[in-house]
Amino acid sequence: PTCVLGKVDRLLTMGCFSSRVEAPTEEPLGPPAVELDAPTPYERKLKLWRKHGGGDLEPVLASGAVALLDAQWIISHAEAGGVLNHRQALPKEAFLSFADLVEATTSPFSLPVAALSYPWLTKDHPDPRGANLTRVARALKALLSDPDYIPRLGVFWDFGSLHQHPDPPNGVLRTEEQNALFKQGLGCLGTLYSHKYTRVLRLTSFPDGHKAEDQAEGTNVAKYFDRGWCYTEQSWAGLTKAGYLSLDLGLMRGGVEYDCGSLREDCTQDGGRRPPLLPSAFAAELETKSFTNGKDDKPLVKRLYEAAFEEQFGKATELDYAYLGWGDAEAAQLAEVLASGAAPRLETLDLRDNKIGDEGCKALAAALGKEGAAPRLEKLYLYGNKIGDEG
Repeated sequence: PTCVLGKVDRLLTMGCFSSRVEAPTEEPLGPPAVELDAPTPYERKLKLWRKHGGGDLEPVLASGAVALLDAQWIISHAEAGGVLNHRQALPKEAFLSFADLVEATTSPFSLPVAALSYPWLTKDHPDPRGANLTRVARALKALLSDPDYIPRLGVFWDFGSLHQHPDPPNGVLRTEEQNALFKQGLGCLGTLYSHKYTRVLRLTSFPDGHKAEDQAEGTNVAKYFDRGWCYTEQSWAGLTKAGYLSLDLGLMRGGVEYDCGSLREDCTQDGGRRPPLLPSAFAAELETKSFTNGKDDKPLVKRLYEAAFEEQFGKATELDYAYLGWGDAEAAQLAEVLASGAAPRLETLDLRDNKIGDEGCKALAAALGKEGAAPRLEKLYLYGNKIGDEG
């Protein structure tokens, strides 16, 4: 079945792959030419890092506003029974330098950067017993199981990556300089989580033994999906990122020794993510979420979400939403985003192997038929859905 798209009938809904066999060319005679000023291996990796938009992260990495933890250090610290300390108290070896990140840039599909999304367990420390550290380390160990695919990984973990108040109960707070860097780091969160080529690791469940009723007064005890910051981070990750780069670690099974492939399979089951939301729809749903400091945080995350939405969709040329378990409701939600004209450069939209039916297909057709909605779209993949003759 195909989806009739009216004025965009050039779109191919059943597959757009082509192949071409080039005629063999003769090898030039004589010794190979010597390339002058050939790029070094580091320069080649730096070019790949920036090709994938790594330059978007460089200002906060260079200023020190954001420091990325070394995934291997997290694993070792967890296996030693440690607890994550605040950034200012962590040793130098806990972090990856910018040069380390560039050297680890080998994949054509992602940057060596992951951002952790999770609910803090107490008001002053996100993980006082190290329970979440152990769970995150388990996932990181799986991701690093194939060093040819991911040789090293820099992890954004807010408590260890942004400057914290070292000891709030005793009045030990950030310095003025650290406060300025903290605010700069907050301003970059939308980019970290929404960037098309970063990973987002979502710890959507509490660790075993954690009970909300045992927490001190003033602690946000809401679950992951009811928390304002978690909802925002999940929404950022749901903009233009491929499904396999947003993993729900709450779906990990006990007793399973994961490698990279099996972790990805388990942590993306049932889709694992919602379709993107227009900023207005995001803001409306945000009103139902819980913040520890809602007066200051709500307007901030609304601004950050809208900025990330415009940035990521404004430059998107390809959107990969395959294998996400989306049905008609999700297709209609995506159609609203496309109809808004948010993706003027979009050339390829991949929705294959979902559960979209006739109604979802009609919604997409109506959206794409609007003037200014994805004017450059040339390829639309819809096979593997549930579209009948009516669609």
